[in-house]
Amino acid sequence: MQYLRIGIKEILPLLGMYTAAGCVLGHNFPFYLGFRGGKGIAASAGMLLAMDWRVFLICAVIFIGLVAITRYVSLGSMAAYVGALICFIGFGAAGSYGMDFPHTFEMDVIMGLMTALAIYRHRANIYRLLNGTENKLGAAKTAAK
Repeated sequence: MQYLRIGIKEILPLLGMYTAAGCVLGHNFPFYLGFRGGKGIAASAGMLLAMDWRVFLICAVIFIGLVAITRYVSLGSMAAYVGALICFIGFGAAGSYGMDFPHTFEMDVIMGLMTALAIYRHRANIYRLLNGTENKLGAAKTAAK
């Protein structure tokens, strides 16, 4: 039986996605804050820029556009993450990353898990958005009830 030999160069985008996931997890759950808090979205912006500048630009337009229209940063962040997932799936299916299907699919799964984590971490923001109590950019913060 002959084994498929894949070199590191052929799966660099996948390895980059694993590295990005580690960075995002480290920012979402920093040990020095008791594994609470963090800035996962900020780390994700850097990840997008490092992984694929096209995805970064598309997500920047989504984020800036939504924040400009709604003034909700959390909504812009989550929408940009979903946009990034869609972009990675689309560009991967088009062969932009030069990997075979199993590795491209694995990269998409990791991005999907990071998207799910971003939405999960913003669950309180989602409830406030649905209730109409989410703080808007530039508005005075409302007192916690």
